[in-house]
Amino acid sequence: MKRVSIIHNILARKVISVGATVIAVSGLLLAAAPPASASGAALICETNGSYCVGDPNRSLPLYDPVKEMLAGRIIDVNSQGGVSYKLAFDDDPSKCVAAANSGLTVVIHPCSGAGVIWKAALGKDGFSCIFQNQEFSGKYLSGADKGTQFQLKAKGAAGWYQQFILSSAVISICG
Repeated sequence: MKRVSIIHNILARKVISVGATVIAVSGLLLAAAPPASASGAALICETNGSYCVGDPNRSLPLYDPVKEMLAGRIIDVNSQGGVSYKLAFDDDPSKCVAAANSGLTVVIHPCSGAGVIWKAALGKDGFSCIFQNQEFSGKYLSGADKGTQFQLKAKGAAGWYQQFILSSAVISICG
């Protein structure tokens, strides 16, 4: 009987010890594994088109048109709180994807300038993003799928690609 009690106590301690270790390790894993965030680097590409956000000019001159590119540029998606983001070029984080002052096209502006905040929302397909410019309410990042300059168009404008996917699984800004 005594031997059974000793074995029982040892096993009980082992179970408690193992249980505490599992809880501690799982807590460590939760703390160590970064959750999907709202900031990070990614390619931003048309969901149903062929192109990504970019600029063929290596030096990213201010006010240059932001164009549809097959390879695209790495964009730093930087949360500004809530659903608002700055889309900075990874090659030069001081320059952002922005609405032109006219509110018609998309150009490169200093990230401290006007037209650089985009509101992200879930696209109608349920997984992609749509980007509304904060300065020009009701106007969305739009590509023609022809390798041309991105435009600002009303949501759902016929003939324009407005849904985008982000290449990074670390970033989940649209749902």
